[in-house]
Amino acid sequence: MYDANLSAEIFSQLMNGKIINKTILNNSSQFVENPLFNEVMDNLKDYRSQYAMNGVELVEEAEYLFIRDRNSSSEELKTDVMMKACLLLLLLGKYLTENNYRLSKLTDSSGGITIADIEAINEMPDTQEILEKGKMKNDLASAIKSILVERHIMLEKPSSQSYILSDSGRTFFDEIVKSYEG
Repeated sequence: MYDANLSAEIFSQLMNGKIINKTILNNSSQFVENPLFNEVMDNLKDYRSQYAMNGVELVEEAEYLFIRDRNSSSEELKTDVMMKACLLLLLLGKYLTENNYRLSKLTDSSGGITIADIEAINEMPDTQEILEKGKMKNDLASAIKSILVERHIMLEKPSSQSYILSDSGRTFFDEIVKSYEG
């Protein structure tokens, strides 16, 4: 049986363009199971029906959930927000590579991209041009917050002002890396 309180929170998040990840960060910045993800997976048939009745498709991946218009093609899924997210993830990857950081800086709960890192990314050649062409108003910190953090592609560590990739963020980042490998 579904939980009405969790269902309302799930609906709010999904309808506002957020992704529900399998894990979230607790107050100690450790990954823990996400009760919202578990609620959907435990009552998957009911949630699929609910969103189908609302004209959208519930998309369940192994590590995250989101909704999309039922009639959208894969080309239509390349929205403005997703393109901006890809640009930001590319900038993060470029920063890691150019500074010889391990990927764990973005993925491990003990890591994280700090405000100082964001300022350093802002100073990299081409960053301002990329932000301008991506219509992100040359404000990297705000773009990361509004595009990656608010949509749950990155998680803010409660114990510090730093960010790490969520389950969906790691998947998107891996897809971007694979597309540029060869």
